[in-house]
Amino acid sequence: MVSGNVLVRGCLHCKYSEEFYLPPLFKVVLYLDQFFLSHAFRAELPEFVEAAKLIADLAHRQLLVCPYSTTHETETHQWRHPQQERLWEFIKRTSRGHEFHREYEIKRKQIVHGFERFLAGDTTPFPIETNDALSRELHDWESYFWVDVPRPPQNVELTRELKLKAVDELVGIFPDWRKDTTTFEEDRRLESRVAAREYLKAYIKMAGRLASGDVMATLDSPIDTRIVESLLHWDREDMDAPARWKRVVEYLNSDYFLEVPCEWVSSGLFAVLKDRVKQRHYQNLDKAKERLSGFFYDVQFVSAYAPYSDAMFLDNSMLDFASDKNLGLTKRFGTRLFARSNWDDFMTYLETVKARETKEIQTGLALVHP
Repeated sequence: MVSGNVLVRGCLHCKYSEEFYLPPLFKVVLYLDQFFLSHAFRAELPEFVEAAKLIADLAHRQLLVCPYSTTHETETHQWRHPQQERLWEFIKRTSRGHEFHREYEIKRKQIVHGFERFLAGDTTPFPIETNDALSRELHDWESYFWVDVPRPPQNVELTRELKLKAVDELVGIFPDWRKDTTTFEEDRRLESRVAAREYLKAYIKMAGRLASGDVMATLDSPIDTRIVESLLHWDREDMDAPARWKRVVEYLNSDYFLEVPCEWVSSGLFAVLKDRVKQRHYQNLDKAKERLSGFFYDVQFVSAYAPYSDAMFLDNSMLDFASDKNLGLTKRFGTRLFARSNWDDFMTYLETVKARETKEIQTGLALVHP
């Protein structure tokens, strides 16, 4: 077995065993969007098949990991196809058991950490803690097996219904956006304020239900209500409730909240979209709904996982948004962005990852996989 950076070999018939210490690793984190994984699974386009083989080889060589996420799971179960479950198995096998934490957990940790910075008046750059999004064992040598724990099934039809409703509401405000004369940074700040308002509204609604005796409020309210609830618990012994509420509202409307990575990326992506609308893109609203049908999912996974990924493979449309110079995603987090439109750059990047293999790693691989 392999544990951490130690390989243990033993005899099945006696107590003899020996240990081999393996060299330390630092793996590249590559997020593969559903677009890539679906094409690799269907195996209809040779370039995707070859790229998938190269990625699998790099993962075997302990140079790279491709964690899967709840977004992959949601999008797979939205696919009405007999091969749906096989695609989901393919995605998990490609990840080799590595998984990003749920978007909500990452967001909660970041927002709470931002609140700590707000209280301390910390003006240093917001630190990116890999453990907020990925397992501590990320850079360990992989063992010979991993355990898959199935999750409860999702309400697929409700998810589809909410997805359509969200896109309808988004496209419905395009005519108002076209009238705005705001700058990109003003739009990003405005989107951050909108997000803050939604957090507060959700919590107020839940608190109102509880006050009226509705005990189910804690079970069926949006999970984001717990973020505000956790912020309100700070200093409960020393501050009264109105003072703590005022402080949380002040934080959520401050630059400290805007600088929280997931909120900074999310508000920036919506500001990019608004900028495109003001430039007369998406004139046909029906076509806009079709083109932006996956926009919310894309924003969700890019804002949650980009800060923790060395590289991401997206579809062409999302690459166009995420690489917008006004957004500044790569500049802030160093995340390399790829899609089919810059395929050659992607393959070159994978070759540079392969070139990181050292003789020590080769020796370790020979021990682990003789």
